[in-house]
Amino acid sequence: MPYVEKMFDLFNESYAKLASFVAISDAQKAYFKKKYIGFINPEYIKCVEDKEGKLIAFSIVMPSITEALQKAKGKLFPFGFLHLLKAKKQSKDVIFYLIGIHPDYQNKGVTAIIFNEYYNTFKKNGIVNCIRSPELEDNIAIHLLWKNFNPIVHCKRKTYRKDL
Repeated sequence: MPYVEKMFDLFNESYAKLASFVAISDAQKAYFKKKYIGFINPEYIKCVEDKEGKLIAFSIVMPSITEALQKAKGKLFPFGFLHLLKAKKQSKDVIFYLIGIHPDYQNKGVTAIIFNEYYNTFKKNGIVNCIRSPELEDNIAIHLLWKNFNPIVHCKRKTYRKDL
């Protein structure tokens, strides 16, 4: 929790170059912090600081709850929440939601530190599959990040701009 504000600030800074990016406001930060951060297993949030203690990278991963939602048929009650709790602890799949690296530290091996930590965590927890959240087709940096993992592309996302 002490890194949440810093993570959102770093997110805004690291994604600012993308054409369709819109910065997260303070109200949105408070909302996301209240609604989601407490739900995430702290073991799946990785942060990297420089020697001065400044946050230079972070990543958020969550266990996949897709199968649990299917078993619960989309309903929490009367027993759907049990499927969700079980999935949170025992899912064999994880979803990479966010990774943010300060522009000054990009392409300097910081992702290797984060992935090494995740490798150890995933190995300990029996994780088999890693699923990436949607990424922009023209975000070359993120594609280069994943290229050595032999990813399978299921769909593409692209934004267009038209001056009116």
